[in-house]
Formats: sequence, structure tokens, C-alpha cells
Amino acid sequence: MIKDLRNTFKQSLVYGMSNILVKLAGLIIVPIYTSTLSTDEYGMLVMLEIFSQFFVGVMAFGLPTAVLRLGSDQSDERAQNKIHFTALVMLLGILACFLAVFLPLGGVFARVVLDNGEYAVYFRLLFVSVAFEILGILPLQVMRLKEQSSRYVTYFSIKLVALVTLVWYFVAYLEMGIYGAMIGIVTANGLLLVATSVYVFRNIHPVFDRSAAVAMYRYGAPLILTTIAGIALTIADRIFIKFFGELSDVGIYGLAYKVGSLANMLIIGTFALAFLPIAFRKFGDPGFDRFFSRMFTYFIGITAFLTLVVSLFSQELIKVISSDNPDYWRAVILVPFIAFSFLLKAMYNYLAYMFMLLKRTKYHAYVTMVGVTVNIALNFALIPFFDVYGVIAASALSFLIMTAFTYRVAQRKYYIPYELKRVGFLILLVAAFIAVGMTANQLPIATRLGAKILLLPAFLAVLYFGFVDEVERTKLNKARKLIREKGWISGLTEMISG
Repeated sequence: MIKDLRNTFKQSLVYGMSNILVKLAGLIIVPIYTSTLSTDEYGMLVMLEIFSQFFVGVMAFGLPTAVLRLGSDQSDERAQNKIHFTALVMLLGILACFLAVFLPLGGVFARVVLDNGEYAVYFRLLFVSVAFEILGILPLQVMRLKEQSSRYVTYFSIKLVALVTLVWYFVAYLEMGIYGAMIGIVTANGLLLVATSVYVFRNIHPVFDRSAAVAMYRYGAPLILTTIAGIALTIADRIFIKFFGELSDVGIYGLAYKVGSLANMLIIGTFALAFLPIAFRKFGDPGFDRFFSRMFTYFIGITAFLTLVVSLFSQELIKVISSDNPDYWRAVILVPFIAFSFLLKAMYNYLAYMFMLLKRTKYHAYVTMVGVTVNIALNFALIPFFDVYGVIAASALSFLIMTAFTYRVAQRKYYIPYELKRVGFLILLVAAFIAVGMTANQLPIATRLGAKILLLPAFLAVLYFGFVDEVERTKLNKARKLIREKGWISGLTEMISG
């Protein structure tokens, strides 16, 4: 177990670098947008981003995830490469059909989404970008399969550096606005394809495996519904804001969403990248249940702490990345609520891993569909009374219901002795500290920052005396010693597994 935990932390650290780079790139790009685009224009860009996210998730057809799952069952590299080639051929066929159908519909999307058919070129660029991005995901998944995390981060970094540079050049330097942003995004995705082309050819066995294709279809097909529902759940907030409000409201919320989702990107996404390949291989081994349960507790603990950090310093971060434009400052009050809703999403995501481990992805689809249905109903019920706060409440309540539903279904299929009381304590504790921190936003900057900084060690102190038991305190002391002697990974893994 120690080896598996150490490997999880090690892989998470490396993959964490990729997600840190993603957020860093996102935060660097935001001031470029806010300094050159109005809130209406930024809202338009947010709408393009969420449609891009939707099409990437749907048109990938679950194949990149299927490659990871089915490839994990193969110890022979040649068999893994055959699966890679089969998925690549399937994706090329799907994307060719996608572009043939959707490129002529750019004007229709522009009229429906942006209320102006003259913006058709934005959607045509979006569709090409979607195809490039999906093809770029596949080799990155193969790198995850083969635990080549350093290579993964290298290629990912190439894309992000290109993205930031190109967006700055087209948007800020050439002042091409949204059109320049879309050109930069398409080009960055294309550059990743070029950069990974040699790797792709070295890691394919050019034989189309029909049995593998059928298996990937059966595994990935239920994920399409899951993906559609999941992405709809993720982007519904901005769509409802556009439906009930204006593009400027979407722009304000979009900025708050970027900051509020920091913990999601840094922990939830990072953890999944490293943890799932290890969990796939370890599933069914003695000690798996304890390993899976304990990782859930610590995963939520780390996510809760980052949620607190993001919430406490949202005001300062928003003012920095909004280029000191007061039109965007309304986003400050929204960030803590969005960040907390992502903490609830973290619980749901982890519990849903069990469906992938059991190869019962249809249950994941059912739960997500329930979440979407509840979310839509709550949005219509709450927005007329609570405006944008109704949108956030609808998302949080949807994730909470999905968590409860997933827990019930997954436990029936495979029982895991989760530490629910301790996880509940973490959730309530971080909510209380966020509420206290929000009261400090009206204080002078020096007093405000001092109060918020003091809240962090106070939170950790409450965790130490109210959450950590005597056995874990002994482990912590042992971990401190190991950290000094051997490094932090050995210390943490010894603490968790001992």
C-alpha cells in the first residue's frame, strides 16, 4: 500500500504541475482580455468557451478514457499501441463527420447563441479548434497510461506557452478582439498536434482491432450521455445567466468562475490524472478498500483547504486579474460560493470513480442525468428570486444530491467503509471559516490581509485538534522526521498507510 500511495502522490505532484500551468496560463490570459474587451465581449468569449468545452466532451465519444481503462488491462505494450491506433482511427472518422456537419452551421449557432449571424466565423474557428483539441487529448491519455507524467507536462507546457503567446499577440498587440482570441486558441491546439506527432507514430501499432473497437464503444458509449449531462451541468449556470440576463452578466460570472474553480483545477483534475490509472491496476487487490477510503478523506481535506485559500483571497485576486477595471469587481462576492460548490463536486467525482472501476459507466450516466434534471428545475425556480445567487445555489444543491445518489448506488455495488463523519466535519469547518473570512472584505487592505492570513493557521489548528486523532498525530510526527530525512512524499505516504 505504501508503494501505491507514494506513487499516487508522486504522479499527482507531476500532473499537478500541468494543472498549475493551466491555471497560471488562464490567469495570465484574463488580464489580456479584461484590459481589451468590455464585459459584453468577455461574456461572448465565455459563451464560446463553454460551447467548445461541450463539443470536446461529446465528440471525443469517451474514446480517450476508454483507451486509458482498456489499456490498463494490457501488460503488453504492443497491445496497448494497437488500442491507441484503433481509437485514433475511430476519432478521425468521428471528427471528419463532425466538421462536415457543423462547419456549415456556424451562422445558425451565431444567431442563436450570440444574437448575431455575423459572428459565424467565431463558431467555425471553434469547431476546428474542437477537432484539434480532441486529437491532442489522445496522445496525452497514452502518456497517462504509460505513467509518463514528465513527458505529459512537457507537451502540455508547449501548448500553454503557445496559447498565452498567441493570445497576447492577436488580442493585445494586434488588437483583433474575440477573433484574435479564437485564432490564438486554434493555433495553440494545432501546435500540440504537431508537437506530439512523432510520439503518436512511435506508440501505435497500425492494426485496427475490431474487438478493441467494440470494447471501447461499449465502454465509451454510456460516457457520452454522462459527458453531455456532466458538461450541461457545468455550463448550465452561464447559459441560464445569458437566458435571464445579459452578456455582461455572463462576463462577470465567467471571471468569478475562473477564480472559484481554482481548487477544482489544482486538486480535483490533478488527482484524477494520477489516481485513476493506479486505482485501475490496484482494484481487487487486498487492502484496496482501506486505500480507497483513506484517499477519499485526505483528498477532501486538501480540497477543503484550497477552497478556503481561494475564497479568502478572492477579492485581491479579482482586482489583480481584472486589470483594475471596476466593471469586473462585482465578481468578488460570487467567488466563495462558487468555490464551495466545487468542494461538493469533489465528493461526487471521487465517489463516481467506483463506476469506472466496476466498468458500470451506465450508472454514472444515470446519476448525472438526475443531476442535470434537478439543476434545470432549480435554476428556473431560484433565478427569478435570487438572480445569480440562484444559479450558484442550484449548482451546489445539484452536486449535493448527486453525491448522495452516487454514494447509495456505488455502495450497493461495492461497499467501501468511508469516514463520513470526518468528511462532514471538514465540509462544515471550511464553510464556517469562509463565512468568517468574507466579513473581513470591508476592512482596510492591511488589516484585511492580516486577518485572512491568520485564518489559515487557525483552520489548520482546528483540524489538528478536532480532526486528527492520536494515532495520526504520531504519524504526523513520524512524517515530519521522514520529510527532513527522505523528502515529503515518503513522509505523507507513511502517515496515510501506517
